[in-house]
Amino acid sequence: MAEAPQPLYARLRDELRAGILDGRLQAHAKLPSESEMTQAYGVSRITVRQALSDLQKEGLIVRLQGKGAFVSQPRAAQELNRLEGLAESLAAQGQAVHSKRLSMKAMRAPAEVAAALALAPRTEVYQLTTLRYLDRQPLSVNVSHFIPGLGERIARIDLSGRDLIDVLERDLRQSVGRAEVEIRAEPMPAREAKLLQVKEGVPALRVVRLIRAEDGSPLQTETAVYRGDIFSYRLSLSR
Repeated sequence: MAEAPQPLYARLRDELRAGILDGRLQAHAKLPSESEMTQAYGVSRITVRQALSDLQKEGLIVRLQGKGAFVSQPRAAQELNRLEGLAESLAAQGQAVHSKRLSMKAMRAPAEVAAALALAPRTEVYQLTTLRYLDRQPLSVNVSHFIPGLGERIARIDLSGRDLIDVLERDLRQSVGRAEVEIRAEPMPAREAKLLQVKEGVPALRVVRLIRAEDGSPLQTETAVYRGDIFSYRLSLSR
């Protein structure tokens, strides 16, 4: 059976969408005007407006009164319905997360880290700092601390495209049970702003997470600072 032909607006919408998703149309790029598209594609202005309306609903473009339509900044939203790593969560949405190791060093645990990991003050721990990217765009700065014995082993593992939860379970044979998470909004700190290529003071999300084993003992604590313009959490609540 022959495939049913698409309406003109859907064909135009799909062509523009493909250009955005494959990178031919970069974030913040201005789309041709409605009149330019009517001439280029041989369609009516109503057809162009319907195609643009669909793309706006999908979050792929923004339309500014008197200025035109622009490609949106890529965004990501992680579901908080179960404990999983960011790369695992976003892979299901067709988005890729990669990590760049900035540093991995042994240090005396600060008081708050020692308390979170149930360690004696100034116990030696390993601190891992990474810069994470969403589809090649800086997304978050993450600082993790591990209980003694884990950090030394993680230091020898390539983490570039992996979640630490996956590393703990698969490589280190740790039984991850649950996590305690605190999320708060704050102005972007200067150090993180430089790494994330944004201005100091813009909206940011600070996420503090403590990973525990199945028996409740702490394994790792992490503080992540996310760009608030491209990242959010999504929850599904039942009553």
